[in-house]
Amino acid sequence: MKKNILIIGYGDIGKRLTDVLDSDLYNLLLVSRNNKYNSDDFIEWDWLSKKEFVHNFEKIDVVIFFPKPSRNDESGYEDGFKNSTENLNKIISKLPIDTFISISSTRVYDKESKSSCKEIDSIDPIEFRGKFIKEYEEKQIDLYKDKLIILRFSGLYDSQSAKMSNNHLHRDNAAKIIKFFIENDFHFKSYEIFNCSEDNPNGKISNKKIKDLGFNFKEYN
Repeated sequence: MKKNILIIGYGDIGKRLTDVLDSDLYNLLLVSRNNKYNSDDFIEWDWLSKKEFVHNFEKIDVVIFFPKPSRNDESGYEDGFKNSTENLNKIISKLPIDTFISISSTRVYDKESKSSCKEIDSIDPIEFRGKFIKEYEEKQIDLYKDKLIILRFSGLYDSQSAKMSNNHLHRDNAAKIIKFFIENDFHFKSYEIFNCSEDNPNGKISNKKIKDLGFNFKEYN
């Protein structure tokens, strides 16, 4: 039986993900705020609104949520990470789900940290972006508990953009990480957080946990 996959915030990484998923194994429902995708599986929905979207899933095996600020100021981050989480849960809570994958960011770590940042480290971000993302993670943990996997992406890049920092992640690796968790039913006993950052001797983000789980980062020039 095919698994039902719901992708909220479908965009570039979502497209890369669906390109590498086996369509014979998954039913896909793709949700974005902008109707620019020519797909029978696509639904336009603004998760900052009070409206609900119509779907025919009776059960969702995996939800993938890509939060995005509506603007780059504090209110935009509050919209993208706090308000959208609450609105989405009003729909998700009505359906049985197995796994909820929340995309987050390594912005939650203090940029001044001189040590290798691990998932078990306490976080106390200084700037507002990191603070809202931390609150978003805490809210997701409260809502989804042991169903939750949080993936903290480092600075994203691809063939059209340069690596912006020592802590970085190719967009194709980002898609493959999500695919890795979809294809493997790990059945964690509690929520789990994974840093998603490629190997770099000058980087500060530890990726040991996800590599120990079995994921291998592909190297890109």
